[in-house]
Amino acid sequence: MTDWNRRDMLRLGSVAAAGALCPRLEAAPTSRSGSRKKGLCITTKSKHWAQRLEAVKAHWFYSWGSNIPQGIPKGVDFIPMIWGYWGNDESIAKAGAAAKAAGIDTLLGFNEPDQKSQANMKLEKALKAWPLLMKTGLRLGSPGCVHPDNDWMKGFMAAAKQRKLRVDFVCVHSYGGANPDALIKRLHNIHKMYGKPIWITEFAVGDWDAKSPEQNRHRPGAVLKFMEKVLPRLEQLDFIERYAWFPAGQNNNALGTSALFDPSGKLTRLGEFYRDF
Repeated sequence: MTDWNRRDMLRLGSVAAAGALCPRLEAAPTSRSGSRKKGLCITTKSKHWAQRLEAVKAHWFYSWGSNIPQGIPKGVDFIPMIWGYWGNDESIAKAGAAAKAAGIDTLLGFNEPDQKSQANMKLEKALKAWPLLMKTGLRLGSPGCVHPDNDWMKGFMAAAKQRKLRVDFVCVHSYGGANPDALIKRLHNIHKMYGKPIWITEFAVGDWDAKSPEQNRHRPGAVLKFMEKVLPRLEQLDFIERYAWFPAGQNNNALGTSALFDPSGKLTRLGEFYRDF
C-alpha cells in the first residue's frame, strides 16, 4: 500500500456522499479477541484496507465518509461520517437510512470543521445543519475538531446545549507528543468540560516540526512505550468508549514513527503491539 500523508488521506476521504442502501452487515463472531474499544481510521481508497483491519484485529473503523464499503471483515463495525455540509439534506437522510438498513446505530459528525483544509465550516452553519443529523435517529458523535477544546468546539457544544441539540459523545483528535500522562489529563479535562463520553477518532504521536522522518524527535521506541502505557489506561476509563489509531506511512515526516505498517504492508513493532492488545 502507498504510504499516505495524513492530510492527503483525509482529502481522499472528504466526499460526504450518502451511501446507497446496502445489505445488512454480517453479525460479528464471538471469537474475535482483543479490546472492543480498539479501531482504525483508514481510507477505503486503498485495496488493502480490509486486510489492514484484520491485521490489527480492529473491532471498528471509519473512512471519513458515509458510503458503506463492500467487503467489511466479519466482526468489524463500520461507522459512517457526514464529513461536511453544503446543503446536502437529502444525502444525509439517505446516509441515515442506509446505516439503519445495515444495522449501524451510530453516525459521526463533521470532520475538522475548524480547519480550512478540511470541512472548514462556520459555527452557525454547523449548528443549523445539525438537526439533519439528528433526524437520522442515530447516535451522534460531535464534530471532530483539530482541537476539541478550542473556541469553535466550545461554542458548538454550548450552543447545542442551549438549543437542545443532541450530541451523544465527543470526538477527539490527538497528535501530541509521546507523553501518556498529558493525553490522559487532557481527556479528563475534555470529559469534564462537556460531560459526554469520548471517542478518540484519530490519534498518534506527532512531531509537526520534523522535516523528514529521520528528524522526527519521537523515535519508534518512544512511540511504542507511549502506546504500551496509554492503551491500558484508555481501557480503564469508562468515559472512553472507543479509540482509533491513525496509521500514517513510515515516510510521513510528522507521523512516520507512529506507523503501524511498513511499506510492504508488514506490521511494525508498534503495529504488532496494537494487534495484540
